[in-house]
Amino acid sequence: MSSNGFKEIVSFFKTARHLWGRCPNCDSVFRLSDAAISSNPKPPRDWLTKLKRQEANLALQEQDLMVQDDEIRGREDDLRDGEWELQRGQRNLERDSKIRVREILGSETEIKKLIKLERKAAVKTSRSTLIGRLMERMAPCLQRFGYSPLDMRTICDPVDYVVFDGLTVERRVKRITFVEVKCGRSVLSPAQRSIVEAVDKGRVETEVWEIGEHGIPIAQQFSRPSRFALPPDED
Repeated sequence: MSSNGFKEIVSFFKTARHLWGRCPNCDSVFRLSDAAISSNPKPPRDWLTKLKRQEANLALQEQDLMVQDDEIRGREDDLRDGEWELQRGQRNLERDSKIRVREILGSETEIKKLIKLERKAAVKTSRSTLIGRLMERMAPCLQRFGYSPLDMRTICDPVDYVVFDGLTVERRVKRITFVEVKCGRSVLSPAQRSIVEAVDKGRVETEVWEIGEHGIPIAQQFSRPSRFALPPDED
């Protein structure tokens, strides 16, 4: 049968609502016009096919979720094992530390050795601190120091010096510089780093404060009776 002839038959059955058929499986009666007639060996892509495809996709997703769930449970087991090992290590470390402390306290030789080491460390630290402070005071006198010692003012905290470059010779300040001197392994403190950050970001300002009335000598202002003085007591 040609394709045109088959199409005509299918079109006929779809429009002939007066023709009825009976299902060989369930023995139910149906209109031939309601039946899905096709020449393709594969079933038509109707809602049932779409539903089966969605069910298959859901089954695959459910299988993936089961695999992920198994992986998560395995990781939880590994974490519990790791936590248990860590706790056991901490208990062993605490036990060994207590044993070592008892051994040191019970040995006079160990105690004398520790005292000797602490004294050496204290002397070394004190010596390093004194040398560092001495170098901080000597730094302005070194030749490699790029400022005149006469232009420097010592403030010590939070930085060592403030340099008013040009103040002494030219009587005109060309630049103001905060100087912190470090020796050895010494590093900037958090407060000193915040000063560097404030300068780098331009958060530097100047202010002029005036006390009293402008244009009148301050001694004269203090010699005048105050406007807020209390009235004399009446007898």
